[in-house]
Amino acid sequence: MSGTVFISAITMTGLSLLFATLLGFAHTKLKVEEDPKVERVEEALPGIDCGACGYPGCHQCAVNITKGNASPDSCVPGGDEVAEKVAEIMGMEIGSEPGKKRIAVVHCGATEEFKKVTGSYEGVESCRAIELTTGGDIKCEYGCLGYGDCEEACPFDAIHVKDGLPEVDPDKCTGCGVCVETCPRDIITVEEINLDGQFIAVACNSPDDGVTIRQKCEVGCVACGLCEKLGPEGTFEVDNNLSHVHYDEIDGKADFETAIDKCPVDCIVELPKPSTEE
Repeated sequence: MSGTVFISAITMTGLSLLFATLLGFAHTKLKVEEDPKVERVEEALPGIDCGACGYPGCHQCAVNITKGNASPDSCVPGGDEVAEKVAEIMGMEIGSEPGKKRIAVVHCGATEEFKKVTGSYEGVESCRAIELTTGGDIKCEYGCLGYGDCEEACPFDAIHVKDGLPEVDPDKCTGCGVCVETCPRDIITVEEINLDGQFIAVACNSPDDGVTIRQKCEVGCVACGLCEKLGPEGTFEVDNNLSHVHYDEIDGKADFETAIDKCPVDCIVELPKPSTEE
């Protein structure tokens, strides 16, 4: 019996050495050498793996930039500074448009004062949790729940919930889009704004008709169309019972004061602009 065990042990050891040798040979012959530029590009990236570039992480972004599948300015949080570094490594030029910045915009204006609560919620304090379990604790199905999932998810500490609504710090926000993906009610978008003009937004996300929205929220858009008539030409468009802003139509000469003043529900709001460019 002991002889059989000994022979089996010798055989297994021999097979292990054989397979190890074969695997080592295969690794040497078949391995794909990674472009040395990948490491240099990855070092230039922020390393936060936020996914705003469309790839799972910074390494994958660097690989695709090096392969030519992504542009040097693919890193949204990195902005112009990172784009220029990556372009230099790749021997390319960046043609970024000056005077613009991508920034998160919150499309809800219902602070705690205006939220019409439907009941008391005592579960996990998370917008996604309450949306999945109860559908929300306010009458408006499109309004901000205010539990701060966006604040917790923001990798740049650029968004904070105050009085039941998220406020975006325009200087810290990089337009990475993490808050957009996090919000279960899609009330946040990322827009490219003109730093020379006013920064305005429609603080509502509801497609309900005017009568219905007034039953649910005092500051919701009633699709009256005054903003279209009184605002700068081409900047507002009412569609599906909701006003929308065409940010690409806003320049430094656009004046929104009349539209803001005349909005009957005060849902056309001016937001603070970044104090410095990216």
